[in-house]
Amino acid sequence: MAKPVEPLCVAVIGPGRMGGLYARILDQCALTNLVAVCGHGEVTARAVATELWVPFYTGARYRDMLADHPRIEAVVVATSEWAHADPVGACLASGKHVLVEKPLATSPSDAVRMVHDAGRAGVHLMVCHSLRFDPRFAEMRQAVARGDVGEVLHIYSRRSSQPGAVDRVLGRFPLAYWLLPHDIDLALWTTGSAVDRVRAYARSGGCGRQDLIVVVLTFDCGAVAVLENVWGSPTMAGRPQNQLFTIRGTAGAVEVLPYETGIAVYRGGDAAYPDTSVAPDVHGQTEGMSRSLIRHFAGAVLDLWKPLITPRDGLAVVRVASAVDASLKNGREISMSTMEDV
Repeated sequence: MAKPVEPLCVAVIGPGRMGGLYARILDQCALTNLVAVCGHGEVTARAVATELWVPFYTGARYRDMLADHPRIEAVVVATSEWAHADPVGACLASGKHVLVEKPLATSPSDAVRMVHDAGRAGVHLMVCHSLRFDPRFAEMRQAVARGDVGEVLHIYSRRSSQPGAVDRVLGRFPLAYWLLPHDIDLALWTTGSAVDRVRAYARSGGCGRQDLIVVVLTFDCGAVAVLENVWGSPTMAGRPQNQLFTIRGTAGAVEVLPYETGIAVYRGGDAAYPDTSVAPDVHGQTEGMSRSLIRHFAGAVLDLWKPLITPRDGLAVVRVASAVDASLKNGREISMSTMEDV
């Protein structure tokens, strides 16, 4: 009979949209025990903490939180994309395991420092590349690994958003680090190959409210990927194909259709398509790939299994995103061998 496992004591820094979700899952999961939350804004931090009956800290008082609660073993860092470096660094310096929202960082130099600090501290550092825990993408990767599609020739990804979604991040960091990391990671994970060359295109450098980024990646294995992010189109009725991921090889193909949730609710001339993959509510419990991600991280820290996402996986994505940004700025193809970790 397996020995009972003591739940992992975890705190959350950045209890916003995703951090609040992770806090609720940590509260529900048998492998974890939520200890405290720390958020920049008092209203949000107080609301999450009150709901889950844990203490909260505001502003950048995560060091106080760590000092006040020495039983914290791990921290989920879900601050804004451009604000990962300081809290992750503080947690690693305190010897805490860290699960950080994607991307790992918005510069290769920060990402390299985090990977080094985690190795020196002997702790787990994992990035929320959550699509690896979507059963559809997991099966896609398994199909490729089994050889079902033969040699991978081409990858196509579409991830479209609405103009309003970009308002939170516009002007704060290069948008090559915003949504593209999801699909960069999927492409790297599925092919098992490094990227050799990067060419990116945009209307206005990928930094305008009505803009887009189209990226062409050439892999060491010879495969070519086209990754498309568009956030300039208006909200549309119905169920447009805002997300798509396909792999074509010498012996077959795999198509993942994330926009198909499998359910539609129609009422009074309106239609809704409830979430069935990211974090659906099933009988009062949050399920889906976000819960699978949290459970996997906790189990890896507790030595129940090996981590599916390594620190260097997160670093690889940041390096490719940096090359995308460089290609947009310079208007040319970028060889990964020429990129420096700055």
